[in-house]
Amino acid sequence: MADECFRHPRLAAVYDPLDPDRRDLDPYLRMAADTGARRVLDIGCGTGVFALLPAERGIDVVGVDPAEASLEVARGRPGGEGVRWIHGDATALPPLAADLATTTGDVAQEITGPEDWQRTGPCGGSGPRCDPAGV
Repeated sequence: MADECFRHPRLAAVYDPLDPDRRDLDPYLRMAADTGARRVLDIGCGTGVFALLPAERGIDVVGVDPAEASLEVARGRPGGEGVRWIHGDATALPPLAADLATTTGDVAQEITGPEDWQRTGPCGGSGPRCDPAGV
């Protein structure tokens, strides 16, 4: 479930300027490079800050988020057309494959129960499927 502030278009538009230092995303980008990921699933992609980084490097990226207002910001970013944006959560994705699935920032705190983790898990449950060699 999306935090209410991320559902509001005016708040989604000012979210990133409130947190401009995103060095926290560097390890995820290194992980994509180190594993040779060609397909990345960004669960809880929000305004697309991370999703656009691997996409800029030629990696196929799918970003999923339950907050449409945040996705609108993501779609409008330079390079936004290079990412497949999906409105929803990881439990209801269409069939897809990923070499790496990420949840950056505070996304994990929105997945509150063991059953939710099982359904969300990209390598288990009814969600997307990771490449067996993926991360």
